[in-house]
Amino acid sequence: MDVIATESRIANSDAAHDHLSRAPEAGFTWNTSVDDLNVEFVPGNPFLPGDRKWAIRFHAGTIRIVLGMRDYGRGWFSAYFAGVLALRLGLPFRRIRIYYSATLPAVLQTPQPSRILLHESGLGPAAIAATDVIEEMCDRVIEKGRLTFAALAGAGAADIGFDQPTGRFYVLDRNRSGSILEIAKAVQGGSSASTEFAKKLQRGGKIADRSAPNGHPEKQVPGESQ
Repeated sequence: MDVIATESRIANSDAAHDHLSRAPEAGFTWNTSVDDLNVEFVPGNPFLPGDRKWAIRFHAGTIRIVLGMRDYGRGWFSAYFAGVLALRLGLPFRRIRIYYSATLPAVLQTPQPSRILLHESGLGPAAIAATDVIEEMCDRVIEKGRLTFAALAGAGAADIGFDQPTGRFYVLDRNRSGSILEIAKAVQGGSSASTEFAKKLQRGGKIADRSAPNGHPEKQVPGESQ
């Protein structure tokens, strides 16, 4: 994978999974138990520490990547790892924070965009393993987001698509959509915020994403210099 640490996006499709019962639409009542979009687990990769959790957490409009490893590159790979997350989830790069839990004292980093192109073939085994874990966590976030959005929209999971360039879930009729950040904010805001989000979706229409101008982040093809 080639990644430039900017706010660029790559289009991709993601298959839907039909294993969520439909939520009731009448009266805009949303009482389905839906978890937040955070994910965490301990990877079983021999190149990574086996006793530390890795995680993606949504917090106050930011996305935190908890890497259960040391910052071997002294911040050199932080922009690369953040770029992987931004590309997979269609998120604004500026909202991403990185935390190396095995580096003491551990601090929360704000990665800075870089125009340096890193090739996965040129990375060391630990960095490649970390990239694989980040991509797996992103896949889990997308699946949780799909199930949550389906419940909020009163639709089945098989009727929900994900647009990777903009980080938005949508009902396949294209009349209703919402971003990952909007969904994360709704479920973290408690039942009232979730119910209000569900009402807007079930009335039809697009939930505005204010994370980027006009709700559409700037696009750039990785590898393209400016």
